[in-house]
Amino acid sequence: MREEVRKTLSDFFTAFENLDWEKFRNAFADDATVFYPREFPDRANGRSEIERQFKKVFEQIRGRKATAPYMDIQPRDLGIQIMEEMAVVTFHLDDRPGFVNRRTVILNRTSTGWKIVHLHASEVAVNSETPKAF
Repeated sequence: MREEVRKTLSDFFTAFENLDWEKFRNAFADDATVFYPREFPDRANGRSEIERQFKKVFEQIRGRKATAPYMDIQPRDLGIQIMEEMAVVTFHLDDRPGFVNRRTVILNRTSTGWKIVHLHASEVAVNSETPKAF
């Protein structure tokens, strides 16, 4: 099961890096929730709210570079916990200087594969006194 979860995450990261909208949006369950730290202070509930938020994110990213891949997502300290039909994945990203970017992805195993049911993104400002987590 762990390898299935890793493959699902790899496919999700690749879709996000390439801004492949259909593959990206299909990674989420219809009733998923998302906390995204930068522009959206409220929780996105369900597919329509998640898609509304991430369409804006995709537009912003596309504005920075002309061709895919638009990003290079390199998760650090990847942790995977599997509990029956659920998986909790945590990792860090180095995608914003001066910040530790933390991610939690919760997946549910369905008849069509693993689907993201919750994505939580947060970031913490790093200064010389902040211990580095990784």
